[in-house]
Amino acid sequence: MSELARLSERIARKILPISVKQSLKHYLKSTLQEDHPNSIRLLYPIQEKARYGYNSPPHSKLLEIISRDREIYATYLQNFLTYKEDFFQIPKGEWGQPALHQQPDEPFWLNRFLPGLDAISLYGLLCQYRPKRYFEIGSGNSTKFARKAIQKRALPTQITSFDPHPRTEIDSLCDRLIRDGVENADLSVFSELEAGDILFVDCSHYVFMNSDVTVFFLEILPYLKPGVIVGIHDIFLPYDYPPQWVINHYSEQYLLAAYLLGGAKQFRCIVPCAYISKDEALRQIIATNIWQAPEFNDGIEIVKPWINWLWEGTAFWLETR
Repeated sequence: MSELARLSERIARKILPISVKQSLKHYLKSTLQEDHPNSIRLLYPIQEKARYGYNSPPHSKLLEIISRDREIYATYLQNFLTYKEDFFQIPKGEWGQPALHQQPDEPFWLNRFLPGLDAISLYGLLCQYRPKRYFEIGSGNSTKFARKAIQKRALPTQITSFDPHPRTEIDSLCDRLIRDGVENADLSVFSELEAGDILFVDCSHYVFMNSDVTVFFLEILPYLKPGVIVGIHDIFLPYDYPPQWVINHYSEQYLLAAYLLGGAKQFRCIVPCAYISKDEALRQIIATNIWQAPEFNDGIEIVKPWINWLWEGTAFWLETR
């Protein structure tokens, strides 16, 4: 609420009769909602800051849980190296811009939205599992990397895209388009997913009444068949969201954290990219063989923050059971 609105409320509380106070309060609320329709009114003040990591320790229990399966993560990362020749052929692009003469529906590494480790994990899992179905809740650069894997490795995979507002070049990459949020979709479509199929989720990141994230965690994830591979993007566990993301008010990963802390009997973690990014031994499996390989560094200098972008990731991959 603006300073003017706060001042008006203070004045109203002191000098106006109750009926006028209520009318003024209603007017201020309605005006605020009209001027800022996506604003949220908080009843209590909150002190938003990164609580775990970023010069503070990570969440100790989540770190313990996620660290248990380091050998599994290493095995997946080693398997991804099978496709490193494919990775070397994907253009770097420029920061947020595709390479010259590159088609708009082609993937490139420095895309600003899908970090390097996330792209490798998506591409690698598609090639490893060769799914019949690949579902996306939220489409974009992930769709481009998925289609490239399907074409390059002759995968039998059909892409289904759930996204109310995708970029125009995405539609041509998909086999089935559902141009609405999952909160409005017929959720029975997710019963099509079988063991080895892949679901990648990159949606609003907001846990609200009837939000896409709430629907995913409460009405989709618990009902998936065993063996489905699920990736959730922008998950930093066992760390908090980055301090510079405070203004975004994201909350999705706290639901996933609650799943994990509650035992997570319905799935097992297979590739937690943010955790891998901070584990020197694990991150070097990809860095040494891809990012630092002569075939990737073909005379084009990669400088910060681009190096960090390639080395890092935030996709949290799990397998249902």
